[in-house]
Amino acid sequence: MKEFATLIDKLSLTPSRNRKIELMADYFKATPSPERGVALAILTGNLDLKNIKASFFKQLVMEHVDEVLFKLSYDYVGDLGETVALIWPNYQPEKGALPNLVELIDILNTTKKSDLPDLLVHYLTIAQTHERWALIKMATGGLRIGVSARLAKTALAKMGGKDLQEIEEIWHGLTPPYDNLFNWLDGKADKPVIKHTETFHPLMLSN
Repeated sequence: MKEFATLIDKLSLTPSRNRKIELMADYFKATPSPERGVALAILTGNLDLKNIKASFFKQLVMEHVDEVLFKLSYDYVGDLGETVALIWPNYQPEKGALPNLVELIDILNTTKKSDLPDLLVHYLTIAQTHERWALIKMATGGLRIGVSARLAKTALAKMGGKDLQEIEEIWHGLTPPYDNLFNWLDGKADKPVIKHTETFHPLMLSN
């Protein structure tokens, strides 16, 4: 989780399109599967945490921070994840670190809804500020870091030395954590074979 939090923190602060592509390509190259596949699913909006919504964090933070202070801060900052990450109380540090990205997603999806508040309080308390921000953005969706699905796929093309169109053609036939995609990009396997009906066929303009 630490590496992914660092990635999206850098992406949010980087205005350059080319630099964003480089950051993602470097991350995908250095990070092992299936963690990079889960990260790709988050970046492209293809991962959903069924039990957590934005309102969940609003309620949670108002149980630990003065409600008026939170509302004023949220109104000023304008972003829920950033607001909670900055305003979360500095409790006595607890031992431990956030699980890796794959484990974290699995835990959040399998934990009973009634047990999630205590679990998230623990995670928000042990996390660094940028990790708290990343956790909330990931859980609620809508990263808003200037990265589209196409930009993420462009980074994959750069990382694997492939043509972007090749990735676009098979994209809709792939599912997280994209092991077959990354094996192909790493040169360990042939290009994934998908159903013909799931192949992307770009429209041709008449002239």
